[in-house]
Amino acid sequence: MNPGPLTTASALTSWQVDAPALVLVVLAGAGYLVGVRAVRRAGTAWSPLRSTAFLSGLVLVIASTCWFVGVYAHLLFWVFTLQVCLLLLVAPLLLGVGAPVALVAAVRGRGAPVDDDDESRESRRPRVLRVLGAPGVGPLLLILVTVLVFFTPLLGAALRHPPVFHSVHLMLLAAGLVLALPVTDEAMTLSSLGYAALIGLGFLEFLLDAIPGIALRLHGSLLAPEYWSVLHRGWGPAPLDDQHLAGGMLWFFGEAGDLPFLVIAMIAWIRADAREADRIDRALDLVSAEPASATAGTPAAGTPATGIPSGEGDDGPVATAAPVLARPWWETDAGVFGEERARRYGWTTREGQGGVQGPS
Repeated sequence: MNPGPLTTASALTSWQVDAPALVLVVLAGAGYLVGVRAVRRAGTAWSPLRSTAFLSGLVLVIASTCWFVGVYAHLLFWVFTLQVCLLLLVAPLLLGVGAPVALVAAVRGRGAPVDDDDESRESRRPRVLRVLGAPGVGPLLLILVTVLVFFTPLLGAALRHPPVFHSVHLMLLAAGLVLALPVTDEAMTLSSLGYAALIGLGFLEFLLDAIPGIALRLHGSLLAPEYWSVLHRGWGPAPLDDQHLAGGMLWFFGEAGDLPFLVIAMIAWIRADAREADRIDRALDLVSAEPASATAGTPAAGTPATGIPSGEGDDGPVATAAPVLARPWWETDAGVFGEERARRYGWTTREGQGGVQGPS
């Protein structure tokens, strides 16, 4: 069905029913709201801003599939590219700010707040989340998915076959979430070193993301010619000009989409560094307090109970207590040299408390 030329009026009035997208949005929205209600019933606060961001992401998914973007995606290459960018870059960022993984963790923990210890939190994640959340996986996946959608036979197959088209939508959302969740969802946070690596890779990705858009913009022949060359819509730009417009749009979103990602990643890095510094300070305070509590009220060897800790006593010089020595914190911190070396110097974890404990 040809809805006619794309104008401002037709863009505002063009709608379609995309059943798979509607089902996905309804299920995700209902599950999220049920989870929020359960967490709040358990007495845990849940920010309305998170809920607003998640629901806004779902609204954007609907707009990308049921509004004019979905209606004209099969008729104009640049609109198809707009749909890809919205589902890959924009909607997942909003969904990630909604912290869906943290919500699931809070529901399973009866609304318990998420542990501040990034290492303990990571050890409790399923293996698949640890792999997908590793630095570099998201940026690499973003580039691979972009190349797969635009420069392989998947492009023509998606435009011709609705099941493939909807599968591509799911793939785009999943890849976008893999990129967004480590910097937006507190249950997927990395260590400060992880964020440093992620930001470094993000700057590299900022440069590489321009390549697909430039290639599409400068390509001298049609991609998926078996589809676009026989479309004959009778209006709008010529197929090759349409493809060049699509390349410009992909280039723009590839560069502009990286900027908020890098900003959010830097904020997450600062917060992770502050958490780790606080954790180390608490561990050092605990180690320092243990010797003091162990020797409190007990005179040092050779020291009379005169209340004078050192120096001259009533009967002459008295012995001073030997200073208590502790290993440097980095030798007993699993996040620095690994668990094997840390355990060698007394590092332990206590089940149920989370976090790294001092020497046992």
